[in-house]
Amino acid sequence: MVEKNYLEGAAERAGGKLEEAAGYVTGSPGARMEGRLRDVTGKAQQVYGRAAEGIARSSSHLQSAARNRPLPALLIALGVGFALGRMIGR
Repeated sequence: MVEKNYLEGAAERAGGKLEEAAGYVTGSPGARMEGRLRDVTGKAQQVYGRAAEGIARSSSHLQSAARNRPLPALLIALGVGFALGRMIGR
């Protein structure tokens, strides 16, 4: 499933490209800059959407692995907690 932010970012980028093109046609540097800004904003939103999608997928895989093999998951969590406690405690 495609993340909502990714789709909104794609729409924002399309609007930005149209606004930039209109700025070139009309000779308006302000419209060109606004269009570029919308394009970059849309790209950032797309990147955020992809990252959120990847995190959700990874979280699902981790939950599944913890349910299927609880003892190794518990031991890994204890080891990570111990290591972080040692690093922070210094």
